[in-house]
Amino acid sequence: MPAIGRSQRLQLTTPQSEQGAQGAQGKQSAQRAEGAEGAQGEQGVGALQVAQRGTRRRVGSAIAWLALLAVLLNGGAASAQDTATSPPEPSEAADARCDGRGFSTIFTCIPRDLRNMVRSPSLVWLAAGGGLSALSAPLDDRVDRALRDGDPDVFPKVGDQLGQAGLHFGAPFALYVVARATGHSETAGFAVTLLRAQVANGIVTRSLKFIPRARPYQMEARTGHGSFPSGHTSASFATATVVQRRFGWRAGLPAYVLASYVGISRLHRNHYLSDVAFGAGLGVAAGLAVNRPNRRAVVSPIIAPGAAGFTIDLRLAGGS
Repeated sequence: MPAIGRSQRLQLTTPQSEQGAQGAQGKQSAQRAEGAEGAQGEQGVGALQVAQRGTRRRVGSAIAWLALLAVLLNGGAASAQDTATSPPEPSEAADARCDGRGFSTIFTCIPRDLRNMVRSPSLVWLAAGGGLSALSAPLDDRVDRALRDGDPDVFPKVGDQLGQAGLHFGAPFALYVVARATGHSETAGFAVTLLRAQVANGIVTRSLKFIPRARPYQMEARTGHGSFPSGHTSASFATATVVQRRFGWRAGLPAYVLASYVGISRLHRNHYLSDVAFGAGLGVAAGLAVNRPNRRAVVSPIIAPGAAGFTIDLRLAGGS
């Protein structure tokens, strides 16, 4: 009898154990299903965010290229119209003033400097920067992914400091003050040229920043702070161009190398490759637009025994 009782008790308890085990398994299955659904939901949301980000970036790029094309076409049309129907400059007095390097020209010659940016040779560099930017646009995402995991405390931070607008405005202004105080007029004029290039470059760069192109780390662009073009790059190349024009390639080459370093550093989580490419062209255009030399032809007759004729002397005025 005791044996039979034990077997009965075992038979009675076994179904309950099985039901408990089945319940636990059911709960685990439900939890696994919920986890899988949650993971799928998170993956779906992540994919949607990536798709939205890519769409916004493409829309911003399209707007940037349309705006750039409009600027280049309008600049080319203005240059052709000026050549065909009107004198290239408003007046000779204005030319002489803006070809000089007085401190007041930083403000009074802004319209002329901006006009020069859509005329040769600046227009050529704007077109070149636009072409390089268009060619590099398909590589934007690939370059961004390749540089995303770098150390932000070494390479990019130095480039960020070297490309700051405060440096490119503050250093020439300090140089101007010291040069004027010590009587070095040529150095003061060089400082003014640097400042004028930065003003022209800053106006164009900040205007293009309203194009709604998000930076690599953003889902959407902030108004007036778009990714296109790279302001650090354009400021650095504008300075390098003025340095090269003033001191030649011995100083210009190191300046362009430094500007290229700044541009490359901006690829680390801050800009796309196409932003940097156009920023470089824009900076060169700004550096060439200021104090652009004017060619003036001087015709002199030649009268000698057995010979007669004339010479044409092309003189460059106001260049720096």
